[in-house]
Amino acid sequence: MSDTELIDRLRLIRSENVGPVTFSHLMRRFGTATRALAALPELARRGGRAKTPRIAAREDAERELAAARKLDARVLAWDEADYPRPLGSIDGAPPLIYVRGDAGLLARRVVAVVGARNAS
Repeated sequence: MSDTELIDRLRLIRSENVGPVTFSHLMRRFGTATRALAALPELARRGGRAKTPRIAAREDAERELAAARKLDARVLAWDEADYPRPLGSIDGAPPLIYVRGDAGLLARRVVAVVGARNAS
């Protein structure tokens, strides 16, 4: 995947009202994050929104990607071969994940414990 597409995918998932499910619908419909980003204002207008949703800035996505690379991490997208298939099979799977080290280990059987981000 090109850096331009990766940055646009980061921008798309960081944009207002775009979560994992919306992200995957937009990617299926438009084929690339670049085209999906371009379509967001018109989709919002047709959906009845008075204001265009906040679209994440390119500079912010570039900084995020640079920070990840500085930490020797890389981004895996849900449609790449190294993306963990079990994770990709759940509803609302994250469209992008950061990985450090050997991504091949993600294909092995594992046990995970998941907790709430904001425990109550």
